Amino acid sequence: MPTALPEKVETLVLGAGLAGLSTALHLGPGADALILEKLPHVGGKACTERIGEFLFDVTGHWLHLRDPGIKALIERLMGLDAFYKVDRISRIWSHGVYTEYPFQANTHGLPPAVVHECLMGAIEAARARPEGAIRPEDEPENFADWIRFYFGEGIARHFMVPYNARLWGVPADEITSRWCQRFVPKPDLSDIVAGGVGLNALKMGYNAHFLYPKTGGIQTVSEALADAVGRDRIHLNTAVASLDLSARVAHLTDGRTLRFDHLVNTMPLTSLVKSTANVPDAVRAHAGRLRATPVTYFNVGVRGTLGVRDHWVYVPEADWPMYRVGSFSNAVPSMAPPGHGSLYIELSDRETPPEALKPRIVEGLIAMGFLESADQVLFMEARHIPNAYVIYDFHYHESRAAVHEWLAAQGASSIGRYGDWNYSSMEDALIDGRRAAERLAG
Repeated sequence: MPTALPEKVETLVLGAGLAGLSTALHLGPGADALILEKLPHVGGKACTERIGEFLFDVTGHWLHLRDPGIKALIERLMGLDAFYKVDRISRIWSHGVYTEYPFQANTHGLPPAVVHECLMGAIEAARARPEGAIRPEDEPENFADWIRFYFGEGIARHFMVPYNARLWGVPADEITSRWCQRFVPKPDLSDIVAGGVGLNALKMGYNAHFLYPKTGGIQTVSEALADAVGRDRIHLNTAVASLDLSARVAHLTDGRTLRFDHLVNTMPLTSLVKSTANVPDAVRAHAGRLRATPVTYFNVGVRGTLGVRDHWVYVPEADWPMYRVGSFSNAVPSMAPPGHGSLYIELSDRETPPEALKPRIVEGLIAMGFLESADQVLFMEARHIPNAYVIYDFHYHESRAAVHEWLAAQGASSIGRYGDWNYSSMEDALIDGRRAAERLAG
């Protein structure tokens, strides 16, 4: 029997991922708020799957806490002693060798001709740039041009352009650079040169350090949030079939209806528009221009100790079907049973059936040093993320803004990585929920 619902609620939250849970939590225990979640568990993508004695998240979910309020919230709910503080171990595998992350500041160890090309390209790019501070609006809008503007042709050719094309699923010149100021480290020329001769020991990037639960995987964070919200305010296995924002009614897939005053959505923005009645044709057209690339990945259980200590490795070369190999057990041993290791393999090949790629993937894992032999592989189970990466193409900003403006005019908001339609972190989702609650309270 479906769980009983009220006839009406003041604030209806769609989705019990981090953004939805944060919204309800920050509204406070006295708020008339309800979360509907179509899945049988909380957390959305911040969930953990058990395969035998192995635990797997939906690829890498490493927690970066910079916002004082969010850090205090997690500490209050779980205690910081529930987490390991991990210093990132991450490298790039190319030309048959490993180099440190980020590539643009660590070319030492590559073939000398490649290092020379990267350094000379960076020097030429630095000479060509105008002197003084460069405002973001004065940077090249095309991402491929942005890469060459800051790093030069060599770094662009040997890593930045091919890797990003493999991750995003589209060429780098189809993407606007406006997404990357926060996520792509921009070392100065001195650091690039130092990295070319082996003198760079800097830990660059927003993810140089992260927190991760000592046991239970990343879903323990979602469960703690859900407990704080109150389980009676979260209805799992409850999906919305359609919405009427003018009438303030949600029609559920089981035939029930629920009226509301305010709506906070966290389902993909494009799905929200498709499921909403009476959306103007122009808004639907804008939503139709919004794109995201899917990702298929493998969860891999390994017998014995992994031969590489990295938490994740970037793979820019088209010879291999994967663009990234990560290991939960290298960061937190409890994610695999004793004497074993775990991997997640993110695929850049989005056309070939995953099963057909297994032999080449195992060959790559052996070449990279993760495995000594194929016999160590206990299982490789494929999983799929439909909207893994929102594509920041040249329609993105105008179309996304048009959809959000229309929703705001209807008294609805759409938040979180997929609801807002952006590239962001788990902490960003929690911040989005806090902001949504503040707007409603205001």
